[in-house]
Amino acid sequence: MECQRTTMLSPQRMLGLLMLILLHGAADGACPPDINPLTLEPPVVVVRHGDPLEVNCSTLFNTHLGMHWVSTEGKTSLEEDRQFVTWNVAGVDWGTQAQCNIKLNGSLQCSQDLTLTVYKTPDSVSISVLSHSGPMVEGTEYQLQCDIQNIAPLQNLVVKWYKGNEPVGNVTYSNISKTPVDVSATLMISPSRDDDGAQYRCGAELDLGPEGPQPHPTVTSEPLNITVHYAPKFLPGNDTVVVSAGSDVSLDCSAEGNPPPELKWTNNTAEGNANETTVGPLRTLSISRVTANATYNCTVTNRLGSITKQMHVLVEVPPQRHLTMFPTVPTTPGATTTLPAAAKPKVVTSPLELNPPRVVVRYGDSVSVNCSTSSTVHEGMGWEATYGGTGFEQDVNIVTWTVDHLTDWTIEPKCYMTLTNSDQPIEVLPVILYKTPDSISISPLSHSGPMVEGTVYQLQCDIQNIAPLQNLVVKWYKGNEPVDNVTYSNIIKTPVNVSATLMITPSRDDDGAQYRCGAELDLGPEGPQPHPSVTSEPLNITVHYKPVIERLNLHSHVNESSTLDMILYTVSGNPPPNAVWYQEGRQVNASAPLARTDSGQYVITITNDIGSTNSTVHITVEYAPKFTCPDQYIFKENENHNLLVTCTVDGNPSSKITWYKAQQKVDIPQSLTRENRGEYTLVTNNKHGQASHTLVIDVLYAPEFLLGNDTVILSGDSDVSLNCSAEGNPPPEIKWTFAAGNVTVSTEGRQRTVRITRATSTNAGIYICTATNRVGTATRTTTVIPMKGYSTIMIWWIPVVILVTFVLIVVLYCRWRKRHGHYNFITNNNTEVNQPNNVPMMPPPTTVVGNPDPGGYPTKKV
Repeated sequence: MECQRTTMLSPQRMLGLLMLILLHGAADGACPPDINPLTLEPPVVVVRHGDPLEVNCSTLFNTHLGMHWVSTEGKTSLEEDRQFVTWNVAGVDWGTQAQCNIKLNGSLQCSQDLTLTVYKTPDSVSISVLSHSGPMVEGTEYQLQCDIQNIAPLQNLVVKWYKGNEPVGNVTYSNISKTPVDVSATLMISPSRDDDGAQYRCGAELDLGPEGPQPHPTVTSEPLNITVHYAPKFLPGNDTVVVSAGSDVSLDCSAEGNPPPELKWTNNTAEGNANETTVGPLRTLSISRVTANATYNCTVTNRLGSITKQMHVLVEVPPQRHLTMFPTVPTTPGATTTLPAAAKPKVVTSPLELNPPRVVVRYGDSVSVNCSTSSTVHEGMGWEATYGGTGFEQDVNIVTWTVDHLTDWTIEPKCYMTLTNSDQPIEVLPVILYKTPDSISISPLSHSGPMVEGTVYQLQCDIQNIAPLQNLVVKWYKGNEPVDNVTYSNIIKTPVNVSATLMITPSRDDDGAQYRCGAELDLGPEGPQPHPSVTSEPLNITVHYKPVIERLNLHSHVNESSTLDMILYTVSGNPPPNAVWYQEGRQVNASAPLARTDSGQYVITITNDIGSTNSTVHITVEYAPKFTCPDQYIFKENENHNLLVTCTVDGNPSSKITWYKAQQKVDIPQSLTRENRGEYTLVTNNKHGQASHTLVIDVLYAPEFLLGNDTVILSGDSDVSLNCSAEGNPPPEIKWTFAAGNVTVSTEGRQRTVRITRATSTNAGIYICTATNRVGTATRTTTVIPMKGYSTIMIWWIPVVILVTFVLIVVLYCRWRKRHGHYNFITNNNTEVNQPNNVPMMPPPTTVVGNPDPGGYPTKKV
């Protein structure tokens, strides 16, 4: 007895079987997005341009139709019975792409794209000052530019700025560019005097993520040394010196500035006993034998500005002198008193008061300021000015300076009074004369037409005839949002023409944006509120940018006869881009109807004047089902059929076949019997349509005998008929074999009859009936026995017939015993069957022809 072996599935096979079951649910023939049997190692690759690369693709499936790689380098051959395939390339190029594919069955294929980043460090990195050379001026804005040559990919670039060794700014890029580009980054600086001699550097760093090289590849520029010029500034020092009469004194006027400033001393006394000396940045005025109080003016000037400070020399004197200028201190006649620290003399506050103390006047407008005093001990007062001076007026406590149309940009009105001791206090009126610009306009500098995304441009704001410059604030706006301010440290009171610049790097979101600039005069709290301001007309910018595919189904399903133009996708680009489709590197007509055989991978390339982008799309062409099946199927009974292979459906999505017989749904067993013969209707449908087919199944089987006589006893001179009937498919041919005379054979339906006319003992013997068709052969024996009392020869046949009958009974009995149990019938077309199939296991009936003889045999007439 042969036993069937059962094998346990390994965990790997069970996982593979589970995935196959899940994948089988993908009726459209594509891999479900959340299930992919492919694994790439490494899954993400970062490689330097030109370097070699090797990637393995593996699967848990050990049963599939094949695996292979598809890349820009070509397609590898389909590998069967493999669980991994390797792709390698000697040198990676910019457009290199690779995809691993596995074909699970005739309609189901999965793929995995390799995430590949190709990089290149820059050929050079340099730093410079944009549109400027020579020293910089403190408080002025400058633009440093970092030029990076031939770097990729742009979206991974980080430009880092350094001042000395301290980072001061980073620039990143959102533009996606896989091939090398030249790029410039900018940094706005407003240097101070502390930055004189500072070094700036920029570095191009490629941040390629955790899969990229560590530390990040970086190339740094040579340092840029800057020189900063700035206006003079006094160093800390005492403004008041107290000395004894007749003593010597030194006054320090120390200032810093770049270029080094020039110094000038002036005083309001007639003393000529002062000598000026210079030691480094210290400027010293030495005065010998000081006899009276004095005020010295120290003026420091370079090309960026001029500043003045007053230094007071106070002489300690007896308390009866100059009561209005010094506090009273008890002294001894003829001696000099040294004051304690808490009693040091100080400068008395000016007795003059201006109202208002500071004026801001529009050019050409009127102005009026009062100067008053509360002192009653004075000889008179007045205004001294190029316009509106009053002259000296006696016995007044208030004088007014008035101008109807002020047009003097440098005017400095002074109110003065003369005290009875001949001292003359003075108050200078600060006057700011301002003028709003005649015109203001905005334009791109050295550029016309559309701008290109990611490129640096300079906008210029031209302001005509404005004053004073030091109060000007140029304000930049993008739409209604402020983006930058520019101020000026140069002190210029008269009207000037000035241009301010703004550096921009437009993006696609800036297409159609409006830029404006405004000239605003911030004249302080005494000036008009709100501040006088004039704004330019808006500048509309057009930004051209390379295309970007914003929405595209990477696994698109289309109907048969549709076109690639009908696939929905969304792209952005300016100028409007064009789309071109490729398959296996060849351009295809996007307007041509797609056939069912056109499913596969396509590349859509979107191009305009600025650049191009592409994406790989797996397109599945769907169509209604169609049967491939013969009209008739013939096979042998109990043999396994191939109907599931012979009758198939070509359709996408794939669909299941339903079988009907006599309008009843049926299941087709693996092996068919004669009862399964007949006409069947096959029906299938998918979302695109329905198909049906009529199939006639014909089951062939070997001949089988119907009931008949196995033994016939002759009666003298009687007619005898021996019947042999059999069925089979195809209908069998029946043939009798015998050796007797006066015998005829006739056929009626499935019955073939042997007729013996006037039977005699010579007709006794064995008659053999053979039934044959293309499936097999069956044989049946009929024994004809003569009656008792016939010739000795006939009597001799009786034992023979009995012996043959006994043997047949034994054989049939053994077969009957063997039929109890399970049998497998194997038909051999080349072997004849010596015994009929399904012959009842029973003793053969005996037919007696004629009257009973003395032996007592029963007789029956046929």
